[in-house]
Amino acid sequence: MPRIFLVKVGHRTARQKFGQPLGIMMLAAYLRREMPGVELKLRDMLPDNLTIADLVREIRDYQPDILGISAMTFESEEMAALAKAVKAFRPDLPIVAGGPHATTMPLRVLALPEVDLIVRHEGEVTFAELTPRLLAGERQPEIPGVGFRRDGQPYLTPPRAFHPDLDSLPFPAWDLVRMERYWDIPRFGTAYRFRPYMSVFSSRACPFNCTYCHRLFGQKFRARSVPNVIEELKILYHQHGVREIHFIDDCFNFDQKRAMAICDRIVEEGLKIAINFPNGVRGDIMTPELLRKLKEAGTYRITYAVESGSSRIQKYMKKNLKLDRVKEMIAETDRLGMMVDGFFMVGFPTETREEIQATLNFALESRLHSANFFFVTPFEGTELWEQALQAGRQVQADSDRFTYFYPETDLSEVPPQELARMVSRTFLRFYLNLWRLWRILRLFPNKKQLPWLLWLFLKYTFKWN
Repeated sequence: MPRIFLVKVGHRTARQKFGQPLGIMMLAAYLRREMPGVELKLRDMLPDNLTIADLVREIRDYQPDILGISAMTFESEEMAALAKAVKAFRPDLPIVAGGPHATTMPLRVLALPEVDLIVRHEGEVTFAELTPRLLAGERQPEIPGVGFRRDGQPYLTPPRAFHPDLDSLPFPAWDLVRMERYWDIPRFGTAYRFRPYMSVFSSRACPFNCTYCHRLFGQKFRARSVPNVIEELKILYHQHGVREIHFIDDCFNFDQKRAMAICDRIVEEGLKIAINFPNGVRGDIMTPELLRKLKEAGTYRITYAVESGSSRIQKYMKKNLKLDRVKEMIAETDRLGMMVDGFFMVGFPTETREEIQATLNFALESRLHSANFFFVTPFEGTELWEQALQAGRQVQADSDRFTYFYPETDLSEVPPQELARMVSRTFLRFYLNLWRLWRILRLFPNKKQLPWLLWLFLKYTFKWN
């Protein structure tokens, strides 16, 4: 019976948050359905408190036939270290890399001699086709969506078409992770109402054209049907005791009717859940009607991905957000009694000091309860990377800095150190505003978290200063 070991590697950062590794959980579920005899083991490095040495020991004991490693770009050093350590005692073991890093920087990954193959973009179907070929000893399979070395050179097969019917995919393999472990560690979205939670993808892809986006799921919006989403929520609620859902779609509110239908069904089914949107929704297509439905369904917090308060930068990064409309929806969300979070990015190529200040002022003058300020980091393979090169800017090279947390890439008209000071001052002004503090305290979903959040505030403040 073949054995497959799947690993989500991790790299600690200053603003560490965790979410369930849905990518390899869904891949595992699909593979188990297509190959019923396969044995699977899944490990998530940081939440499981594992070092590279720990993983190596587990892999040695498990004796898998295939090792799959999923990584973000800032986790690529851990991916390379694990692959090298495993090859030292199992040179014959096929090692497959997947996830965002292998998709966006395939040539860099294939430059690692210990990585045999990569899987690009959506991995369920590709990995299921790849597995029997690897078990049969094939190392250069001509199937869509993979990459390997041929005659010592990187070789990429044609991309695989994105899965058209998401309802046909099984639900994530929840049994392969310690679900409770994620309830007690810092989560994506930070605040929570209920401890038992699970992240859910109800759709894939975003049809907009933002230059900083990886487009891991393509650009054609594909959504699961309302009954399919509700079935997953019911299983999580009734069988696993989950009481909070984090929708992490790229654009949950793109299909307004579908989004409202999901809300209606949650109410009809009597699912007493709390709902959060920590990955952000598109603010200028939000409507008051949908907001009311979200509130009725249990939503307590919504994040709007504003990015820039400058109309010119909105056009430059091709997000083209209608800023006045976003302000209206932020205010409406607040009026309905839901917490409002905002994402902002500063440091775009050609961005001036005045445009950066416009973004910071947007946050300060808004009715947001919380705001996240990120530094623009162009990822290889994105249009933003090309924009930075065309503007003659130096792009980031250190993999562990691909996190949006560091102002070291000199892209804008403002030097990195000054940019950091501008953000630091805004951070303090935003959260030390007495009116905002009162509004946060009034709506905060779990006040037991407040001492920890105060510690985080001090931690971030000292790091910036």
